[in-house]
Amino acid sequence: AAKTERWAMPTWCHMFDSTLTGNARKKCIKDQVEIHNIKQRDGESTEEFVRRYKLECRDVKGAPECMKISGFMHEITNPEQIKRLHDKIPKSMDEMMSVTTMFLKGEVAASNHERKKSFPSWKQQEAEQKQNFKRENF
Repeated sequence: AAKTERWAMPTWCHMFDSTLTGNARKKCIKDQVEIHNIKQRDGESTEEFVRRYKLECRDVKGAPECMKISGFMHEITNPEQIKRLHDKIPKSMDEMMSVTTMFLKGEVAASNHERKKSFPSWKQQEAEQKQNFKRENF
């Protein structure tokens, strides 16, 4: 431990991060390149990834907006979302998150619509029952 006092200043700065634990480590300023290491995990939904990406981006101080946008666009795995973002590349994180939120709402609406299609409406069920009843009377 006595020899550590002779380290050069860049070494001290590099080693400082490793002395932190828990929340202090998260709050430590990360290198801006770390943004490109925030990847969507296998089985992680786009919504979960968006939430985690926002949280982890907060820890990276001084990163330009374009780097945050680029990092997000390169790490999402949903092909439709990738296409939508590349059709009109967002100019800000707010715009990108707005486009992503609209996309997610559209996905939910589409899945609800598909679910409704798989179940016949009460009018269709009633019409089928009337037809079946008429057939049985002949």
